[in-house]
Amino acid sequence: MNALIVGGTSGFGEAVFNSLIAKGFEPITVSRSKSKYKSRKHYFCDIGNLKQWMKTLKKIKLNLKNLDLAIFIVGFAEAKSFNKLTEEDWQNTLTKNVIYVSLAIQELESLLSSSKNPKIVTIGSQWSYKVGNNFLVPYTVAKHALRTLTKDISIRNRKIKSNHYCMPTMDTPQYWKVRESFNKIGEEEMIRGFSPEGLADPMVVAKNLVRHVLQSNVSGFTFVIERDGKVRELNEKS
Repeated sequence: MNALIVGGTSGFGEAVFNSLIAKGFEPITVSRSKSKYKSRKHYFCDIGNLKQWMKTLKKIKLNLKNLDLAIFIVGFAEAKSFNKLTEEDWQNTLTKNVIYVSLAIQELESLLSSSKNPKIVTIGSQWSYKVGNNFLVPYTVAKHALRTLTKDISIRNRKIKSNHYCMPTMDTPQYWKVRESFNKIGEEEMIRGFSPEGLADPMVVAKNLVRHVLQSNVSGFTFVIERDGKVRELNEKS
């Protein structure tokens, strides 16, 4: 079984990669990092560079006959005061959280449709369904848009099961980058909200994500994964 992991060579992506290997998948990774997996398929690409991303997608399409699972893990968040946001900040955040996924689906949908039970997974965080963080506004907007995109895919192509998963705060390189961005703008209160105490283990979360994805046959839903790995359907009224 083939699985494409966009952002699968470090942090949470690496944990998902290893979990899929254990389930008998042949993961294909895309990232800006060099692959540490010998004899595994890896495509070097910065998904923020849309021309480079489209070229990479065409290469993937040429090298595969079908695709069983696509997991979009790459995301981008950076703390910044709302009144200092620029057009570039918005474009950068939307490109690296939503647009790259949309382009991938357009290019790879035929490969997914060729599979017996194709699935798409998009990854978010608590800001996929919450509001109120004035220093992550573009990121919050982008994750809400990604949820909508994922649901729209499930409606447009009934064969492909497409769901969005909101991750707990985990001990990953991305976490420390976001924490440092809060530190740079001197937001002590928000930094405390990103306390390293009680961070989830990426491997625990990844194992439960993969288990739930493979067992579930629903589409168009948003699920929340708790720190202990438990998965629950998001109650929009809560």
